[in-house]
Amino acid sequence: MNIGKRPNPEFSIKAFQQGQASAFNIVFNRYYPALCFFAARLTQNQLAAEDITQESFVKLWEKHAGFESADAIKAFLYISVRNACFNFVKRSQTAIKNQKVWSQVWDEAEDYVLNQMTYSEMLRELNFYLDNLPPECGKIMRLSYIEGLTNQEIANLLSISIHTVKNQKARAIYLIRKKLSNKPLLLMMFLITVQQMANTERWILS
Repeated sequence: MNIGKRPNPEFSIKAFQQGQASAFNIVFNRYYPALCFFAARLTQNQLAAEDITQESFVKLWEKHAGFESADAIKAFLYISVRNACFNFVKRSQTAIKNQKVWSQVWDEAEDYVLNQMTYSEMLRELNFYLDNLPPECGKIMRLSYIEGLTNQEIANLLSISIHTVKNQKARAIYLIRKKLSNKPLLLMMFLITVQQMANTERWILS
């Protein structure tokens, strides 16, 4: 099986600066899912997360000529989404009237934001490998590790046995571990996530 052999479009910063739609599409496809996930984790509101992410891409395109590198584009998107999420949460927290209190909440949230950003980037990297898993494996992995569903919820949703869900997840984990053997940091983060999800499911079912 040729996992990880999907063609990866080459990004040109010059084409992006010139406003070529193909360059924008590469950036959008590369970062939109991870940014939506990132925003959803911060806002706990999927519709708001999608709106915030889309608006950040609009702002990015309005400033396309001023970016000098792909890293600058990525940083702009994450900062824009982060700030918009905090503004959304701030507006939602009607009980927080005192600005000093809100500032304290903001400061304490920074570590959480960084953790969620790291997790979102890990999922963006893993998304490449998920796309190249056998279809049933990929679908179940997305429902589990991106949508956060339990094995039983996945089984109910797909009308399959929980035994099938577990087998497909085990197969997917084996294939991904094999492909990540030369990427120890990403592999470590993936395995930690797998363990965290397993612990969460055991807690839910206990």
